[in-house]
Amino acid sequence: MNPFTMLMVELALQEIYAGRYAAAEALVKWAISAWMDVGYCLYLLGHSQYHLKRYAESAIALGDAVVLRPDLASAHNDLSAALHALGRDPEAVAAVQRAVALDPNLAEAEETLGIELLRAGRLREGWPLYEGRLRSTLGAKMRQDHPGPPWRGARPIAGRTIFLHAEQGAGDTLQFVRYARLLAEEGATVVLGVHRGMRTLLTGLAGVSTLIERGEDVPPYDLQCPLLSLPLAFDTDLDSIPADVPYLFAAPERVAAWRARLGPRGKKRVGVVFSGNPAHPDDLRRSIPLVQFARVLAGAPDREFHVLQNELRPADRGVLEMLPNLHEHTAAIADFADTAALIALMDVVVTVDTSVAHLAGAMGWPVWLLLPFKPDWRWMLEREDSPWYPTMWLFRQQRPGDWESVLDEVAKQLDEMLGNP
Repeated sequence: MNPFTMLMVELALQEIYAGRYAAAEALVKWAISAWMDVGYCLYLLGHSQYHLKRYAESAIALGDAVVLRPDLASAHNDLSAALHALGRDPEAVAAVQRAVALDPNLAEAEETLGIELLRAGRLREGWPLYEGRLRSTLGAKMRQDHPGPPWRGARPIAGRTIFLHAEQGAGDTLQFVRYARLLAEEGATVVLGVHRGMRTLLTGLAGVSTLIERGEDVPPYDLQCPLLSLPLAFDTDLDSIPADVPYLFAAPERVAAWRARLGPRGKKRVGVVFSGNPAHPDDLRRSIPLVQFARVLAGAPDREFHVLQNELRPADRGVLEMLPNLHEHTAAIADFADTAALIALMDVVVTVDTSVAHLAGAMGWPVWLLLPFKPDWRWMLEREDSPWYPTMWLFRQQRPGDWESVLDEVAKQLDEMLGNP
């Protein structure tokens, strides 16, 4: 390879590391025409196309890459991700298994295989491999490293202080703080570190001795464990998920304040969340534009709908003005404790896959979760229920992008639950 071609490849790698995948794709295509190692370039091409959400093209490029470079574990791993996005799950599992076989130290492949097993409900097999997230490139961006011996289930722990720390999103934290009580029951002293804005909600959580938010000083501890490693430490399987709800509660004074704000209760109340964090890598698939979500609100004068999310996108705010039975409270929602209080005043919560779904489920509230065709691993496949949240009902897309049929079914079930208008 001549020096100029090598420069193109190096520039493409820099663009990939910076998340500028369109620029990387252009550079890689140029390099393919000039370099003999086309297999590696096809891997970079497929990698860039995957992050541009062009999954079919990515699968073709990566499929060609593993033919030319069957020894390239990272190409097999990326091929698995593209195949999964296309709904070709058996092929996706085979590809990532090949990646792990080629390079057992490839953290991304270990994590991917773990996720596939968790999604399939094979929890005991999946948790050890899911630890790969703590060494993967993406995981490093989210991880909060803490010194001290890691804890992954060694007993006894009575008399030891263990620091549990958040590592991913707020929803993950709300889902896995349930394990704090189990540690306390074994005699451990639990220090819990969470995201900012969660203190009021989680103060008094069963099993927690000390609660801190990110950026605050951590008191001395003997052992530390990220929250998403707790299922591994407790050898959690489908029949042993600690699913006693509620384990989170709305503060009575917040509920009273919101009851006064909402006024007399003359209609059934439905809490709704139609979009999450726009920076989330899966936002386009899991959020629903309000103009589309509005079909759930139509023809229901006996109900009032309340937006439980604390941010509205400009396009959604414009639609809101045309929906008199939809009330938004973004300016008044200060933290998760306010969200919990609002949930406590609803008859049911209808939400896309955001932290509000976890909060409502942890409160033991009726919550209907709207899922894309290929949802996050924790919701598994095909089920209408969640073993993590007994009061949750799952509504799944049957085809990629098909929110219409999901929303029509939600509207129908609301009529049956709350009565026809």
